[in-house]
Amino acid sequence: MKRWFHWKGFLALGALLPILAGCGGGDGGPGPIYADPGLVGIENRPTVALTAPELTVEYLLPGVPGTFVVSILSDQPTDGDIAYDPVLASYTITQAPSTLLIGVDSATLHELEYRAFLDFPLDGSTGEPIIPSDAIIRSATLTVFVNSVEFAANVPILLDLIQYSVNAGLSPGDYSSALLAVRAFHIYHSDVGGDVVLDVTPLMATAQDRGLLDFQVRFLLGP
Repeated sequence: MKRWFHWKGFLALGALLPILAGCGGGDGGPGPIYADPGLVGIENRPTVALTAPELTVEYLLPGVPGTFVVSILSDQPTDGDIAYDPVLASYTITQAPSTLLIGVDSATLHELEYRAFLDFPLDGSTGEPIIPSDAIIRSATLTVFVNSVEFAANVPILLDLIQYSVNAGLSPGDYSSALLAVRAFHIYHSDVGGDVVLDVTPLMATAQDRGLLDFQVRFLLGP
């Protein structure tokens, strides 16, 4: 069955990378303070193909006619989220939850801030399609199913291309680790119960140029 695609408000932030580096500055801190934060939940159940996070890539191969299109589901055991407690300056890692959280939970006493992580193997290690190392990326989209949007009708989100260990799993350092590329978009309360399709072509092209075996992204609250 074909997924229903819906996207809103996506823009490139390449020129703002030096500014946005503070959101993942590598110092282990929580980053900037947000005036009107929200909390977004995205579904992460691999057994439900219609709502599992999905990376779709269109590419060319040198000397081979035609265009290739493949879709890769995220590797749920290596997905996860990290919650930062600004009062205790502590991190709570949840590996492979069925719902990934992004943003600030204003219902908690310390207003925990969540960042979510998705891993898409490109080498076929999980049985998903392979992106050849010499593939020329024409386009790429990341589709997520929005479970919930709380505390705000419009939540700004940053999407960072990063790297983290698939063997060791997420660590507190991944919360603010260095980014390789970034894009920005918004998730709206009206998106709840449907797909949001994000154009990640520049991120996928960067991953391919660097020869990465996994396309890994971090969702965090935007400015």
